[in-house]
Amino acid sequence: MPAVSLRDGRWVRPLVTVLAGVAAGAVVGLGVAAASSPLYAVAGLVGAVAAVAVVSRTQTGLLAFVALAILLPFGVIPIPLGLVKLTFIDAVITALLIMWVLRLMARPGERLYTSPIDGLVVLFILLALVSFVLGTGYSAETVRLFLKIINSILFFFTVINCVRTRRHLRELAAGLVIAGTATAIIGIVLWALPQPTTIRLLSALRPLSYPSGVDVLRFVADTETLRATSTSVDPNVLGSALMLCLAVTAGQLLSSRPALPKVWLAAMGGVMLVCFFLTLSRSSWIGLAAAMALLGTIKYRRLWILFALVAAALYFGTIPFAEQYISHLQSGLEFQDQAAAMRLGEYKDAVRLISQYPWFGVGFGEAPSVDLYIGASSIYLEMAEEMGLVGAGLFVITMAVLLWHTLRGLFQVTDSELQGYLAGWTGGILAALVAGTADHHFFNLRFPHTVALFWLIAALALVTIRIYRQESE
Repeated sequence: MPAVSLRDGRWVRPLVTVLAGVAAGAVVGLGVAAASSPLYAVAGLVGAVAAVAVVSRTQTGLLAFVALAILLPFGVIPIPLGLVKLTFIDAVITALLIMWVLRLMARPGERLYTSPIDGLVVLFILLALVSFVLGTGYSAETVRLFLKIINSILFFFTVINCVRTRRHLRELAAGLVIAGTATAIIGIVLWALPQPTTIRLLSALRPLSYPSGVDVLRFVADTETLRATSTSVDPNVLGSALMLCLAVTAGQLLSSRPALPKVWLAAMGGVMLVCFFLTLSRSSWIGLAAAMALLGTIKYRRLWILFALVAAALYFGTIPFAEQYISHLQSGLEFQDQAAAMRLGEYKDAVRLISQYPWFGVGFGEAPSVDLYIGASSIYLEMAEEMGLVGAGLFVITMAVLLWHTLRGLFQVTDSELQGYLAGWTGGILAALVAGTADHHFFNLRFPHTVALFWLIAALALVTIRIYRQESE
């Protein structure tokens, strides 16, 4: 069957409205000089778009979240709510959760949807609360960040209950691809511009609590090699976001009924790949490659053709800076550079902390003694530090159950459109779990938006299987 047309006005209008509004806010913000006043207007525009989106329709609110999480993940609403300043993402996620709960309470016929991992996710949240209560060294900021993480995990249940049709899946898949392309374009442009210009443009986001000055530029440690950050502040955060968007794009390219025309998907995927390489985020590279290799092995043999083409391009030097990328990856795998060596040191210190507090960890505040510290470039080690082996073990079990259902679903779902969505979601889950062995963005107090993105992808995978079964009855 032909690809779904972009002229299908039933779903394109809300999608384009939300994504264009947030993208315009990010682009206009970067185009404004360092003066702060114009950006307050931009912030108001973004906030207004998000507010209208969430109030008008939960699905549009989900699209607003996607746009904000990819394009303006650290944007803080300039107007405080009492003593607290919320990020745009905080406001959208919380509003969606409240709207879903109120709708469930107000409508007697409203159905509560469940998933096979609901109980495990609830237990994981409860264990996080136990570790938090047993922990020490908390500040008001730590409490606030912990609540953000819990809110991001609860987002899983919001998505499970608010995404109900294949049209919803189509909108969200297209939204992730479009938002990923937009942030990639911004990232490439900022990387290519003269550094003083890039500093000035990124510093223009300071009124939204973004960093400013020379610190907005990120380099490979001990070198002058610039890394792409777009509006994600950190190149590894941008790499994580693009990794998920590229997995979704790959699923769409494998589908015979993609959400967007394949010519567009190929071009957008190419733009994202360029920026993805410019992030020099090795963990994200490995995560995406591992996910695509597994999908290519168990289901989609066509992916190996792509791997062969990339390998040939690298071998013959047709990819710009290919030798630099390979050398950067190799030095990380062999722990030869400073960043990789620091990771190895973090792993050793994390094992020492976990061995002293093995069951429920030390909580989410400060370590209980001065010779220990919390923090490791691995979601599994960081989880074990904060929640103990019990919490980390439960997360691994939850992910194993999730993957069992999604991988089995790839063989059970015969509808070509739904299978394309499920392939993308499954690829994103696999990529995040593999990348998480060497990075902590999918479970870290400082990055609640990447935590929410991961649980969004996890929920969409299970929703896709549910929709297929409902339509097959």
